Amino acid sequence: MYSKKSYMNSVDSLTIATFRALVEAIVPNTPALAMYGAEQAAGAVDLHIHEYMIWELDHSLSLFLGTHLTIITLAAPTAQLLNSGAVELVTSGRAQHAPNHAIWGSSPYAALSPIDRIRVLAMLEQLDVDLGVLQPPYQYNGGNVRFIVDFLTRQTMFGNYSEWSAYGKTRLVTPTERRLEYFPISWKQVGYPGVVPGYRALLGYKLTIVREGGKSTIV
Repeated sequence: MYSKKSYMNSVDSLTIATFRALVEAIVPNTPALAMYGAEQAAGAVDLHIHEYMIWELDHSLSLFLGTHLTIITLAAPTAQLLNSGAVELVTSGRAQHAPNHAIWGSSPYAALSPIDRIRVLAMLEQLDVDLGVLQPPYQYNGGNVRFIVDFLTRQTMFGNYSEWSAYGKTRLVTPTERRLEYFPISWKQVGYPGVVPGYRALLGYKLTIVREGGKSTIV
């Protein structure tokens, strides 16, 4: 087992800044919602979902490299993908807002306004970027680019509304060593009561058997 501190110390600052910017754009902190309860204002950065995304990309995905399915660390090259998209957006004159030049050098993607960060995702999904300037496994591979953009949006939402944040100090150790330290904030946001024996949920639909001419059909 390795500690949260040692793992995050191994991740470069550009990658951390880029993923903070990503999850902030997808699930922003919303102070106006605090009137409905303090927990309602919390966004993905408050719940450390950028750390979740980095962890997942480095530990949980496999891609075909040649003819073999291989688990590879994807956080750093994916951060570079987002930053390449940010550079393309700005240099092509398609950014709606001027970037923050004070942080452009540390992460072009983080320097963009939230709406422009979303525009970068759309641009990458449409492969409206020079695939040749990207790092492997995205270089000249539009399929991998489209796959990862879809993953980034879905997985940010999944992580945000999972129990991830409630693992507290154990969230970045191996999964078998994680322990819930409090009730997840995002579960409070949506009114989910947590895992309860007998909790009502959709388990399927009733089936009707129709018999005609000696034959039975399930509808």
